[in-house]
Amino acid sequence: PVERYQPSRRALPERLPAIEYEPEDVVRWVDQNGWISYRGRRRKIGKAFRGTPVALRPTQIDGRLDIFFCHQKLASLDLTEQTELKPVHNVPERVSTMSPV
Repeated sequence: PVERYQPSRRALPERLPAIEYEPEDVVRWVDQNGWISYRGRRRKIGKAFRGTPVALRPTQIDGRLDIFFCHQKLASLDLTEQTELKPVHNVPERVSTMSPV
């Protein structure tokens, strides 16, 4: 309720410091829809992270990577799982009859 609201005494910076990862980290940028891609795999990270870099780090489990934003683990990516992504082949070059063009 508005009667109980108090602004924070802690001042937030106008701009966050640059995010830096270790040289051995694999860095990917989160796209505008909140996704990253790595070796043909896509993983939803979240729209809150769009435009920011995240680090992919190998785990003790072969074929699995953990995904970090700064020091915070966000998700995992399993490279051994089957993926729904398939290469696109044989795309027709004609305009669809449903196209407004």
